[in-house]
Amino acid sequence: MRLVGIERKFIADNFRKLEVKEFLEKGLERAGCGEIDIQRTPLGTRIIVYAQRPGLVIGRKGGSIRKSTSILKTRYHIDNPQIEVNELEISELNAKVMAKSVTSAIERGIHFRRAAYTALRRIMEAGARGAEIEVSGKLTGDRAKTVKFVDGSMKHCGEPALMCVEKGQATASPKPGITGVTVKLIPPGVRLPDEIEFLDREKIEAEKKAKDVKDDIEKLVEDIQEEIAVIDDGKVVSKTIKPEKVKRKARKKKIKEEPEELEGVEEEKKEEAKAKKVEKVPKKTKPPEKATKKPKAAKPVKKKTAPKSKPAKEAKKDGNTEK
Repeated sequence: MRLVGIERKFIADNFRKLEVKEFLEKGLERAGCGEIDIQRTPLGTRIIVYAQRPGLVIGRKGGSIRKSTSILKTRYHIDNPQIEVNELEISELNAKVMAKSVTSAIERGIHFRRAAYTALRRIMEAGARGAEIEVSGKLTGDRAKTVKFVDGSMKHCGEPALMCVEKGQATASPKPGITGVTVKLIPPGVRLPDEIEFLDREKIEAEKKAKDVKDDIEKLVEDIQEEIAVIDDGKVVSKTIKPEKVKRKARKKKIKEEPEELEGVEEEKKEEAKAKKVEKVPKKTKPPEKATKKPKAAKPVKKKTAPKSKPAKEAKKDGNTEK
């Protein structure tokens, strides 16, 4: 008995959803209502409306939305309804909108063939892979008939017909009688199961090689980051290396000694430097001694020949005096 009560509850909820959808579609015909999604949330029920002209759905200062929310509360007993309005990006790829456009054209007196062909052309220009429009009713006389208008590829059975094909229906009421319109279309970007693509082996091999090279470089980077370390004041600081510099680091990589051995080598270097300084001290005192000896050797000047020439001149003068 409990199962029967639960099943009845689910059925009643679904009936309520259908009634809400019919109410909103009738009230939003002018706005070009395409789809209506109803979702139950812990805060309340969320109703998402996709329309061609969202401004008509909202109304002046949100007046039409307030009216619809009040009706949903009172008539359909929905707790805290929240209506959201979204604009249809491409209305030609929505089957319900196109079916309503065909029915509105028939009601205005346009011939059904002209209305169907214009809608079919718009659908295919929007990028659909295939479309089919079926018009049924008293079209040319008292006897009812159905006419189909097809363009592109269409699936009629199997899983693709259920998953890949969108369907929309609408009814018109001209003077001869009621006419029904059904629109089927396959939107762009849908991949059908009977489509096969042939891949090039060269491209596949090149992609595999590129992936292998990337993996090798990443492994090298990880290994080098783990192994390489810099000693800074007795603390080991690990360096991060970019993948671009991996090859250079791999070439310059050397075997590193332990920190204790390095400290001993540094002490030996310091002692050698001190010994060299002690050896160089006496060498620095020698250059000034050489500088003092040079002026002593430069005292005898050979260019001065005046004392040798004086006695000759004096002799000449003496000779002249004797004469």
